Amino acid sequence: MNPKGDASWLVARDVLAQPIDPALHVQRWSLDGRDASALSRAIHLQSGHGVLADVEGELPLRAGDVVWLPAGAARWLRVEAGSTGIVVGVSDLLLALAIGQRADATNLRQVSQRRCVVTAPEPGPREELLHSLRAIQVESKRGAQASCSYLAAHLALVLIMLWRLTTSERDEPQALGPGAQRLLRFRHLVEAQFRAHWPVWRYADELGVSTDRLHELCAQRLGRSPLQLVHQRLVREACSLLVETDLSVARIASELGFGTVSSFSRFFKRWQGHGPQAWRVEARRHRLAGKVAQPSSYADWP
Repeated sequence: MNPKGDASWLVARDVLAQPIDPALHVQRWSLDGRDASALSRAIHLQSGHGVLADVEGELPLRAGDVVWLPAGAARWLRVEAGSTGIVVGVSDLLLALAIGQRADATNLRQVSQRRCVVTAPEPGPREELLHSLRAIQVESKRGAQASCSYLAAHLALVLIMLWRLTTSERDEPQALGPGAQRLLRFRHLVEAQFRAHWPVWRYADELGVSTDRLHELCAQRLGRSPLQLVHQRLVREACSLLVETDLSVARIASELGFGTVSSFSRFFKRWQGHGPQAWRVEARRHRLAGKVAQPSSYADWP
């Protein structure tokens, strides 16, 4: 995929939706490819049978089942002949926009970070879920013209329904603990704002803690400072754009919020050891050999 044109194309990288159409043979999809592994997944099997594999093992699917898998968990999906359904993948950025600073944000973050399995839900809730998944699928077909706000709104509805269907009244609402909850909120804030180059104090202010407390949380639990985590996210996005697109270095610098190409180049070289253009040439050469290393991701965040 080599998107070009205005900045709105970024939405196309944040959602991947496809129907499971009936076929005369067994169908199998890999869900852990180089680009696909960064997406959280919602899978709904409308009819037929199948098997979904993730980091926890293999999960049999039957008609009506709905499964949510966080980013990096999905492996593959296989469905029997004649099966129908839908698979929707969303990025951390779209999740951040969907969850935002809502009153129920804590619950939705918890849902988004765990495997959720809903076995043959009642018709009413299932239809609500399916309606939003189909809306995401239809909107994603608009490509560069798709609306992030529309996608985020329907994703929020999906998360709300998953929370209602998988959480009992006895469940502990703060199971992750306050420290881990704040890191989850920090993660989503970073995903939504890393291009804006927020200073650390602003993240801390949004989280309702001091900069020292935020630094302590990140250092103790992740072994990195808040600024290092933000910079790693910037570097990861820069690497993705350099490898996956033909955008110029100047355009990438602008997309990532840098005032000048030289400031972006200096920043990138400090992290990767080479300037953006030299790194792009080398990375694409390695990619042809099947080995492109990416900077740290959020996989080790809580």
